[in-house]
Amino acid sequence: MRTLRNSSIRQRRKLIPHFQWGNPSAWGAIMLELFSSETTIVVGLDLSDEEDKLIKTAVSLAKKTGARLVLVHAIQPFRSYASAGEDMTLPYEAFEQEVHHSDFDEAEQNLYALRDRLPAEILIETEVVRDYPENALENMAEKVKASIIICGMREREGETSWYGGMSTALSMMASSKFPVMILPLTTEIDFATSEHNILVADNLRDEGLHALQAALGLCRSIAYKQLIHLHVKKTSYRDINETVEKIKVAMIEGRLPPNPEFESDVYLKQIKDEVKTLMHDRLEAADKDFARGLHWSPRVKFGSPSEELQQVVRESKSDILVFGKHHFIRPKGLVLGTIPYSAMVEGNVASIVVPS
Repeated sequence: MRTLRNSSIRQRRKLIPHFQWGNPSAWGAIMLELFSSETTIVVGLDLSDEEDKLIKTAVSLAKKTGARLVLVHAIQPFRSYASAGEDMTLPYEAFEQEVHHSDFDEAEQNLYALRDRLPAEILIETEVVRDYPENALENMAEKVKASIIICGMREREGETSWYGGMSTALSMMASSKFPVMILPLTTEIDFATSEHNILVADNLRDEGLHALQAALGLCRSIAYKQLIHLHVKKTSYRDINETVEKIKVAMIEGRLPPNPEFESDVYLKQIKDEVKTLMHDRLEAADKDFARGLHWSPRVKFGSPSEELQQVVRESKSDILVFGKHHFIRPKGLVLGTIPYSAMVEGNVASIVVPS
């Protein structure tokens, strides 16, 4: 059941042309406005005591952009039958309706109470759904034509247990057709009054271009200090040194023109300059006019993408990280890619995963 507050806000005059960020057909045709007074933010909540910063972040984004909020709580489906031994199944249909109404009533009352505590000037709707969280959020985003989905992530101790803290978030990042913002529940981002360093990871393919377009839309929507545009070449410095030695041998043998100043640092600079030129071309292709006044900082790194991403997050003090879904699902199969988890939980960072 959905409840609506401040329905009169729907009549607000459109101040910004509205383009749905979740509409792939618009990519490349026009620069997308991430948020406007006509866009919607879907927020997934489990109604725990840990979600205070997640809620404050969503509220500050809505206040900054004028977007409406849809707060969604999912109650997992009730199983009508439970196994009792190898050959025996006991039906629980007799009290399924009672449990159904009890769960719904409690969740609705909690959402009403939360809604009433939030700023009155924000358009807020609430929705309780009996479904798995990832299905509930995706279906609601489709229903309201959301621009973005926000959900939380619990940090866990140890390197192998973090999946348990972000099962819903991981599912949304890997499968959603909408941009998904993942926020550690220990992190609060102030969109209403603060400026932000936005870091976009670009693999120089289509997925990276979609992420770049999304990052530019975000720059248009909030106060930002700079856009850090990062490409990581999956080449180690050892590999580069070996390549340089081979080139030197080719020069000595006369297969290449001689260059006495050719060393690893010269070769690295040449690669970086070429990549930065390509990155600038991609930036202008995304939005030439906006690019002219953009506070843009291109970075080219070498090595492991997830490790270099974390390092640049630290160096640039970025608090918003934007990247493509290819980090999770490889294009030709359902194989987990290199998930930049360490960067996602690095000191008050919100991560936005952009669909291809």
